[in-house]
Amino acid sequence: MKTIKICQNPDCGKIINDYKSSKKKYCNDYCRNHSGHIRRKEENKFFTTYFNGQKKNYEILKLYNDCGIYEESLIKLQKFGFDSKYLPEQRVFEDNGSTYVVYTIKDITFSLYKSDNIKIFKNNP
Repeated sequence: MKTIKICQNPDCGKIINDYKSSKKKYCNDYCRNHSGHIRRKEENKFFTTYFNGQKKNYEILKLYNDCGIYEESLIKLQKFGFDSKYLPEQRVFEDNGSTYVVYTIKDITFSLYKSDNIKIFKNNP
């Protein structure tokens, strides 16, 4: 007599009666694939959250850039949903003895200065 197995897909849980191998964990291919999708989604949660945050920041900065507004208060941008936790890697430039820290998301380059303002640099087409 075979032991009763239960599908390992968290969304299924059906009883598996007919199986040829004792290694069988899922009732069908859909459950196996779906379980892997759920596992990978949980493993990559940090990266997904980070890139979604960057996408939201980009959309806000793009709106300002398209409207011709190239300088805005960080507090005002945060009210629209901008989150400084999701800034991309910073790049440092030196020009005439001055050091500038800039960030680039897709085609938008911006800088944080005076700790409470963001300056968006015009894009060259």
